[in-house]
Amino acid sequence: STRLFYQKTHLATQIQGQIQHTLMRTDEHLLACLSAENNQRDGTLLVTDQQQSVTAAQGLEFAYTPYGHRHPSGPASLPGFTGQRVDPVTGHYLLGNGYRAFNPVLMRFNSPDSLSPFGEGGVNAYG
Repeated sequence: STRLFYQKTHLATQIQGQIQHTLMRTDEHLLACLSAENNQRDGTLLVTDQQQSVTAAQGLEFAYTPYGHRHPSGPASLPGFTGQRVDPVTGHYLLGNGYRAFNPVLMRFNSPDSLSPFGEGGVNAYG
């Protein structure tokens, strides 16, 4: 099972078994991903754009479609589009601290927004 820890609205640490990934950030920028497995530790410096999408990480480059899809060969431990966690199984973004899954291929959320201020989500509850 995977345990996720948040700092305010941002993912801070992900623990899966003996593997731990911690994201280092300022209030506005992602800086690095620190990984630990058993007694081995590794750090990866991140390059982000103004939306906090990781565009490069020490020798790796990433590209996204306008709705956040990236090639699945990139490391799943690194944040994706707008600095969000990518689910390693589905490739979806778990937004709102895991509240709603966004499918970047379909360009839609997987479920309607039950917390919409427009009642049942208005005209496009999956938008």
